[in-house]
Amino acid sequence: MLLADKPVLVPDDWVQRMIDTPGRSAYQNNEGQVTHSLEWGDPANPRVMLMLHGFLGHAHWWDFVAPWFAADYRVIAIDFWGMGESSAKPKYTNQVFVDQVGAVLRRIGSPVTLVGHSFGGRIAVFAAHEFPQLIARGIIVDTKLGFADRPIRPRFAPRPKRLYADLATVYSRFRFVPEEPPVLPAVMQHLARHSVKHLDNGYMWRFDETLLGGVDWQSVTEGELLENIELPLDFIAGELSEVVPADLAQRIGKALRNGRGPITIPSAHHHIPVNQPLALAAALRALLA
Repeated sequence: MLLADKPVLVPDDWVQRMIDTPGRSAYQNNEGQVTHSLEWGDPANPRVMLMLHGFLGHAHWWDFVAPWFAADYRVIAIDFWGMGESSAKPKYTNQVFVDQVGAVLRRIGSPVTLVGHSFGGRIAVFAAHEFPQLIARGIIVDTKLGFADRPIRPRFAPRPKRLYADLATVYSRFRFVPEEPPVLPAVMQHLARHSVKHLDNGYMWRFDETLLGGVDWQSVTEGELLENIELPLDFIAGELSEVVPADLAQRIGKALRNGRGPITIPSAHHHIPVNQPLALAAALRALLA
């Protein structure tokens, strides 16, 4: 074959492939309270993967991970109360979110593979403890779990949400919390676009600003629950995460009763589902193989 006859190799635009594979929106109404979710794969597939996003996030944070599993699972990503397109609550506690996940689990009906990142990982731990019959296995991703001698009580400074004139301004204002290097521009813009709602005179963040006052985690520290969770529960951490330092990741791994971890994603910061989605997908596949 002559050099001129060699095929031109085109890089895989996996970001656009994921954007072009959107989840199907669904709304579960329970006594006037709506849980919004995205779904990929065959809705009749009995193998279900339920994905829980981080604090002030939304289901679209899984858009660059979920499609990789749609051939093998019915993948569902929910919006927590007060975030994304789900209903707001007058007060937020850990039990409020655990009950929301419990309602989704009961609607699904068969034991799921539960994957939670950050805040979603903490709720996944509580759910695994409370609903073991509805969860086949769990994987928590860069989640800062508290222990009796090292409780975790994150709180954001309350502030009113601002109105932005256009999406260009929204894109320029969108940041990770905690701060970390930005990811690919197409990913950042995709997240930002789904983080706002369009009003008559501009755009505003979707999350309920009441959440900035904090979630009441009550008296239970989730780290102490790990030794009582019998179902398989694995832990993935980011090598460069500021949220889960290496010593805490090791402690969480040792506390798992029936699980593996920490499995460290190289070069990953805290927001692994968007800053290292391919590595995360590969790690999840390996754990689930």
